[in-house]
Order: sequence, then C-alpha cells, then structure tokens
Amino acid sequence: MSEGISLSDLSPYARHLATESLEWSEGFWDPDSALLWSHRQNDAVLMVRNSVWFAVGLLLRNRGDDVEQACRTIDAIIDNQFDEPGTPYHGTFYRYVGEPHPSEGDVVMWRTYDPNWRQFIGLGFATALEEYEDRLPQRLVDRMIRSLEMAVVGEPPDRCPPTYSNIALMKAAMCVWVGKRIGNDEMVLYGEEFGGEVYRLFAQNNAFAEYNSPTYYGVNLYALGFWRRYLKKSALHELGASMEAELWRDIARYYHAGLGNLCGPFSRSYGMDMNHYTALASLHIWLAFGPEVTPFPSGEEINAEFNYGPCLAILGVDAPPEIATAFSAFESPRGIEKRITDERVATAWLDEHYMIGAEDSGGYSGRSFQYHPATIHWRMPDGETGWLALRHIGQVAAKAESGRLSIEAEIRGEQQTEAGHPREFVFEVFSPNVAVFEEGVWRLDGLEIGIETDIAQRAIEITGTTAIVTFTAASDQSRVKFDFSIS
Repeated sequence: MSEGISLSDLSPYARHLATESLEWSEGFWDPDSALLWSHRQNDAVLMVRNSVWFAVGLLLRNRGDDVEQACRTIDAIIDNQFDEPGTPYHGTFYRYVGEPHPSEGDVVMWRTYDPNWRQFIGLGFATALEEYEDRLPQRLVDRMIRSLEMAVVGEPPDRCPPTYSNIALMKAAMCVWVGKRIGNDEMVLYGEEFGGEVYRLFAQNNAFAEYNSPTYYGVNLYALGFWRRYLKKSALHELGASMEAELWRDIARYYHAGLGNLCGPFSRSYGMDMNHYTALASLHIWLAFGPEVTPFPSGEEINAEFNYGPCLAILGVDAPPEIATAFSAFESPRGIEKRITDERVATAWLDEHYMIGAEDSGGYSGRSFQYHPATIHWRMPDGETGWLALRHIGQVAAKAESGRLSIEAEIRGEQQTEAGHPREFVFEVFSPNVAVFEEGVWRLDGLEIGIETDIAQRAIEITGTTAIVTFTAASDQSRVKFDFSIS
C-alpha cells in the first residue's frame, strides 16, 4: 500500500493552500471533542462536516500527533452519524454537536437535518482511505467503510436530481467509489449511470443548472477532482475531465481580474465580493494560478469554507493552460451570451471599471437569497469593489449589454418565501461612502446609474455600508420593467 501524498509532493501553490488552511483551522480545534468550532464567538458550535477536511489535513501533514488527532476526529464524526434505517435521514450526520434529533417535531429536510452531509463527509472519508489507510488502525478503517456504505444506502434515490449539480457530482463519486470498495457492482453501475446523466445534461450547453456560483462551482471542481484522481478505471473519469475543462473555461470567461470577481448572474451565491468572503472558486484559483492573483478575504472575513484547503490541495486542479491570462489582468471589454438550459439564458458585459450580469430565467423561479439574476460590480475610488444585486422570488427576464441592464418580470401569485413577496423587487447595494437614490438616478460611490421603472412605490433602508431599495408593484400590475444605464 502506498504511503499517500505528502505536503512535499504537492505543487507549491497546493502546498501553500494546504498549509495556510490547516494552520488557520487549528485555531478552532477543540481537543476535548476532537472537532472544530464554527467560529470564535460565544454562540459557536462544534462542526461535524468541516472537521473531516481538517482530519484529512492532519493526515497529509503527518507531524507529531497529527495522525492520532485525525483518528479521534474521524471517530467523533462517525459518532454523529444517524444509523436509523427506514428514516429519511439514515446515513447522514448531525450538523453540529448537540443539534436536536430530527424526529423532535416534524422531520423536515434542511430544517431538522441536512441530507448533503452524506456526500460532503463521504468524499472526505474516501480521500483519507485512498491516501492514508495504512496510517489508520484497522478498527477505524472498518468504521469508515461501514459509515460510507450507510451514507450511500441511506440516500433516497429520488432526493438528489442530476440537475442539483454540486451534490449530484459527489453522489455519483460516492456510489462508484464505495461500490468498488465493498464489491457492490449494482451500486457502481447506478453511480456511473447517474454520473452519466449529470454529464448528458451538462453537455447540452456546457453548463450546470446551478450556473455561475462562486461557492458551488468550487464544490463541482472538488467532486470532479475526485473523479479525476480516484475514478481512473470508471467510465466517469473521461466524462469528468471534459466537464472540469469546460467549467474552468466558463469561470475564466466571467472572471474580471481588475475587480477580482466573477461577473453575475449567480444562480447561487453567498456573497457578492470574493475579496470579502471565502468562495470555494477562489481556493481553486489559488491552486491553479497562485495566491497573488486570488481574490480572498482576510481576518474575521475568512469563514469555515477555508477548512476545505487540504482536500482541495490533494485533489489538485486541471485548468486549461490557455485560460491563465484571464486571472492575471483584465484584457479587454467583452460581452457574454450563454444558454444555461432550454429556457434560461445568461448575459454579461465586462468593461474595464464595471461589469453587468443578467439572466433571462424562462420558467425558472429563484426562491432563496442565493439567487441573483441581475448584478452590477464596479471599481470605487478607493480601489474596492461596489456592487448591486437583485433579489426576487419570481421569474425574471434580464439582459446585460454595454452600459445597460434591463429587467422585465411578470408577476404571478407565488407564495411568499425567505426571499420576499412576489410583488417586491429588492436591490441590495454596497456603496459605503456615497449612496443617493433619486427618482431617475442613483449616485453611488464611483458610479452613477440612471434608472427608469414603471413601479412607483419604493422604500430605502440604509444600514451601515449597505442599502436595500425595495420596489413594490401595485396590486393591479401584472408586469414590471427596470432599465439601468451606466454613464
């Protein structure tokens, strides 16, 4: 059995990322529980999922008592797995130590348990076994194999569709890898057929339905890296290589090196400025092209996604060499038009000092705060990035052109969700020093935007550096329009 990859075996960029991530994560290590704290504040919790990436990092470093600590962490994670056949949460894990059992009250996916912990933790366990099984006691290896089998068997077959790309890619990897490990040919065949369907849908437009996500593109690359490194004898290996290359090309197409950000629109995004939150796409840029060109936060803005570092470093990247220049300097203004699905079309315009993203969502309706079908980024006088993003739960037909963002929406009777009411069009604006919202013009920090709309009612709330501008359509309006022009 091989010794497994070590820090010295990694490329310089990968070694740097793994080391920085591991040292940062150690600041959250709890020696009593052998798990990581979520953060340093009083309301911190002990995390189950993220601790697996730390355990892999300890095995990678293999210094002092690293292996012993990693074994304790893996044991603690498995102690938090649900071994309850017949329940919808069988095989997944508590999200944090002390979380109420899912059966306390109504069992509701996402609210009382997270099914995706099966895949996230599972790939971490599989990586540890692929690389470092010889360092682990046999009784722990046996526990890990049983845990992995439970995670695969416990996943309801219709819970994760192939369009749910970040989880689907991991699910396919899990089925194939675990099936091969335990000698279950049916599990392997299912994983390869499921992964093949993920590829078929992607290949229609070289796009995932979870389109242009700074976080979930990172999970996609993580899963595809697993396909590349550990599924070499599977039919998925070649399919994964094709998806990985095309995904990198799309990231490069939307990346603005001068602003240090991906242009919108974002199907799923946890933030609008990659310099001020930990986006997993940033970690892959770090791996491929180095920390000097990587948008990355500092201090308290770094969040627990940084725990991924060692696993990503082990899997590495396979970015097409011709895209490297896109991450070193902004080359020239360009427009993008990209079909996502038969119904959805993304457009973008990237200029030297600003960029605009938009999506014509067709029949797709975003229903959470993560969906931003219309965005603007720009460079402020202090060199920082200002931004604007639309939050809306209904269908939107938005288009980006040079200096212009147009939005049309038909108002339908959807139920109110976490993103708001279907008659509300909420624009979140980061413009810390200047934010003046007049009827026909918005004067922002480094940008002036003309605005025309047929919605009369609006409300403005400014909290700190962020403004929330809410337009509410009249009860008799069935369609609304916005036109933003950048002077």
